[in-house]
Amino acid sequence: MTTHPSSPPKTRWTHERVARLGFLVGQGWDAKRVARDPMIASTTTNVHRQAHRFGLAFRDTPHGLFRLSGGAGALYDEAAAKRGLTREGLIQVLLVTAASDAGLIDNILDDGV
Repeated sequence: MTTHPSSPPKTRWTHERVARLGFLVGQGWDAKRVARDPMIASTTTNVHRQAHRFGLAFRDTPHGLFRLSGGAGALYDEAAAKRGLTREGLIQVLLVTAASDAGLIDNILDDGV
């Protein structure tokens, strides 16, 4: 079996890749953008196939779930670009970092209830 030189390499759909697929689909990424993600590295057709296989559906969601008001979006985009990340990637790093400090999460989520 031969593959086209520009085709992504054939790799197994590991738990990590499936989780990443679910995360990106949940963020509102389209199949073409998901296929280009370095961890996914697949074809658009295969991404659609795997999404269907794992019960995921692509929806028309503008720019993911992280909608920011005012000039906050530009600030996140600038900070993300400095780190070679997307806005979603930067927010994911921030969430993981915050989750690693239980006291910080308690302070953020404490609404007096």
